[in-house]
Amino acid sequence: MRAFWSGEMSFGLVTIPAKLYTATKDLTPQFHQLHKACGTRINLVRRCGKCEKDLGWDEIGKGYEVSKNEYALFTKEELAKFDGAEEHGSIEIVEFVDPLEVDLAFIEKSYWLGPGSRNVRGYNLLRSVLTETKKVAVAKVCLRTRTRLCLVRPRGRLFSVDMMRFAEELVEADAEMAPVESKAPSDGERALALHLVKQLSGSFEPSRHPDEYRNAVLAAVDQKIEAGEVARDTSPESEAAKPTAGPAVIDLEELLARSIKATAKPGPAKTKSAPAAEQTAPKHASSNKKGRR
Repeated sequence: MRAFWSGEMSFGLVTIPAKLYTATKDLTPQFHQLHKACGTRINLVRRCGKCEKDLGWDEIGKGYEVSKNEYALFTKEELAKFDGAEEHGSIEIVEFVDPLEVDLAFIEKSYWLGPGSRNVRGYNLLRSVLTETKKVAVAKVCLRTRTRLCLVRPRGRLFSVDMMRFAEELVEADAEMAPVESKAPSDGERALALHLVKQLSGSFEPSRHPDEYRNAVLAAVDQKIEAGEVARDTSPESEAAKPTAGPAVIDLEELLARSIKATAKPGPAKTKSAPAAEQTAPKHASSNKKGRR
């Protein structure tokens, strides 16, 4: 797997070369908007309502809404000043905490963190110490366009980097959400509830909880294909977007048959002269080269 980020992980004065790899993927079935009448995919147009014309990307700027219909405008150069390092950066560990203290609501997305060089002593040392102390590291990472908060934790032979939301991004529970006060459960109710919890308790195995929605959609897609219920987008835009044809597929069996025919010895009726025989050699060679391609 190819790393999409290379940088350094540091704690104290220790610096460890590291690389980030994708650890998750979105498999949610994606649906496109189509014209029911002909099955053509709908284009989403960037249009200015005031000028009444479609816009290209080079005509579009960005603005932050400060009040209703009023925006603070920013240029690309101004926005670039807020950006972090694009490809290279650092994962700076700021503290070590007990993982049970971290609310799962903070976690967004996970990545693999592998060593960035062949010298893995520092990498393995930190992984060993965190495993022994049962701690995880809270760190700041400059990833693509902004500095993010993350958790660095041992996960097998590697580290997992779990991107986190900032505290101000979590919505506090409203008092109206809380359950209404009621009388305490009876001893019999508690006993039955505890028995049910024990009965359903076990080790977490993700494979026991498949994505039923995705499986149902894919099964339905297969049925549509078998029934021939497939629309084809024949719009000019779709035809223009088709990739250019690659090299022609070589029929190896046909080439071999042609090669055998070309190299077949002539019958006894005619005898080739030496110059004629020499002229056939380049044709034979070019035929073999063609077959190798």
